Amino acid sequence: MTLNGCVTTKIYCREDCPPGRRTKPQNRVHFKSRDDALSQGFRACKVCLPDSPADGKPWRSKSRV
Repeated sequence: MTLNGCVTTKIYCREDCPPGRRTKPQNRVHFKSRDDALSQGFRACKVCLPDSPADGKPWRSKSRV
């Protein structure tokens, strides 16, 4: 799983996280793993919870479950 990060907020997200998709391209960085993001000082998104086990399905909003 590839993760996206925002250099201005220092938050990393799943690729399909709505807040993460709104990140400006010039502020976006990509990580191959959670450890890469953490080693560069980023924290996990509290919306898509990228540290939770991935079930292979796209992220879905809790309000639409």
